[in-house]
Amino acid sequence: MKILLVSGSPRKRGNTAKILELVSNKIKDKFDVQICYLADYQVNGCLGCTRCQEVFDKPGCIQKDDAEKLLYRLIDSDIILYGTPLYGHSYSGQLKLFLDRHVALFKFVSGSDKAVNEMEIRSFISGKPVGLIVSCQGPEEQNTELIKAQFDKFCESSLTHCFGKYIFPWCDSNSKQSKYADETLQQIIDDIQHLSVM
Repeated sequence: MKILLVSGSPRKRGNTAKILELVSNKIKDKFDVQICYLADYQVNGCLGCTRCQEVFDKPGCIQKDDAEKLLYRLIDSDIILYGTPLYGHSYSGQLKLFLDRHVALFKFVSGSDKAVNEMEIRSFISGKPVGLIVSCQGPEEQNTELIKAQFDKFCESSLTHCFGKYIFPWCDSNSKQSKYADETLQQIIDDIQHLSVM
């Protein structure tokens, strides 16, 4: 089983990367695990040109950056776990750019408008289990509600299955509270192992 961990942090040694590495270390003996650091790639913003919607057998984005090869890595994976620091109650800019480019994976086949519930959508990652890890400097409550709701909508529109949203609060060098809660890390491991036997 191939598991892709996508780090959306601009820092390769930051909290998000460290959490993803902890997850990888706990499961790499049982699974084929790869960590993709978006900071290593050039991913431009979506142009909104809809040219990708003219192609049905591949992503078909016209931009010549690294996004399309990363999209193929998603297609090739069995489980995808995105990681991001919390910026402005939302994704990092790096992950937001990449998630916007996912539109090349979704083909809008029919429907009068862009309402997800009224369109027939084909997705290259349809049915895939996807999860979200969020590291934040402050608490979970009154801080992470927006990003969790955004990820739910992402899963709905991409036809993927959200297997978990995992919040790591108090990831701040000045905080005396726990940075990387063992119970949350264990929940991620348990959820991935459960998916592997389904």
